[in-house]
Amino acid sequence: MWSGVLLAASLCACQPPPDPRVAELSARVSALEAEVRALKAAQHSGGPAGATDAGDVTARAAAQNCANALTRMLETFRQDSIDRRYPTPAQVELPGACAGQRVNWVTLEAQAYTFSLTDRAGKEQLRQRGP
Repeated sequence: MWSGVLLAASLCACQPPPDPRVAELSARVSALEAEVRALKAAQHSGGPAGATDAGDVTARAAAQNCANALTRMLETFRQDSIDRRYPTPAQVELPGACAGQRVNWVTLEAQAYTFSLTDRAGKEQLRQRGP
């Protein structure tokens, strides 16, 4: 019997002291697991406020692509013009990237332009101006 007690005591003496990092890592894992549970719950309940769906992201990307192409066209027109001016509204040909986009001219003057792009509901997706 004494040999069993001595064996158990000697085994306990051989174990290294607890590493403080283990407790820290356990706490981090617990926090991450809680975050995953919360995200899954939000996903099943329709998502948190401000969450966007793929259609919204795609629409914003298409609007940005249109704005980039339109800005490039306006700047190219200005560089190629004799008097270094932007086109008049009648001279503007929307680039192919703007097909299906709603371009709203706020300002289109000889030396400045501002336009916005809106979605189908009329909500402004972005606004671009130059120079």
